[in-house]
Amino acid sequence: MNIKSLLMKIRHFTIGMLCFLCVSCASQMYYGSSGISSRDDAYIGSSAEDLYKTGERYAKGIGTQRNYGKALAYYNRSASMGNSDAMYSLGLRYFLGQGVPQDYNEARAWFEKSAEKNNPYAENQLGFMYNSGKGVAQDYGKGIYWYQRAADHGLASAQYNLGLMYLNGIGTPVNKQKAMSLFRQASDRGFLPASRELRT
Repeated sequence: MNIKSLLMKIRHFTIGMLCFLCVSCASQMYYGSSGISSRDDAYIGSSAEDLYKTGERYAKGIGTQRNYGKALAYYNRSASMGNSDAMYSLGLRYFLGQGVPQDYNEARAWFEKSAEKNNPYAENQLGFMYNSGKGVAQDYGKGIYWYQRAADHGLASAQYNLGLMYLNGIGTPVNKQKAMSLFRQASDRGFLPASRELRT
């Protein structure tokens, strides 16, 4: 083998290794630098609820260093076991671009999966997406629909959001009586913006 062909082989090997390292770095960026070990009992043997709670600790940095990669791994495993809170949290990570590239379509898909299980936070988020046109065509009717579902499930922020729509006639005729009723429900649950609306 001559020197020229040897140098070419070394060059190709080096380029291949650099490509591998780039993929590896990207994987670490999106899924966490330390990853999840197959020997991690908290990951392998836990219930869907415990997996979700562990994901929350990593996402929020509660008792540990914040690590969206690990959070996503725990959320994914919990979601695969049917946990609607984990589905919602996955949607939120995609909506905000935390640990993954921001992707409204992916966020909406996870919110919808969670909402199918009557998760009020996911329903409220879908209401916001349709009202604001974030990742979907703006549709106040669908916004009201999702806010109403979340409000019916007792979520104070959704009751407040829906109240604002009736108060201001957004996607619906103005109905101050209904707005005040929704603000009272939210206020009774300790939602301060609703309490302020009742005082004005």
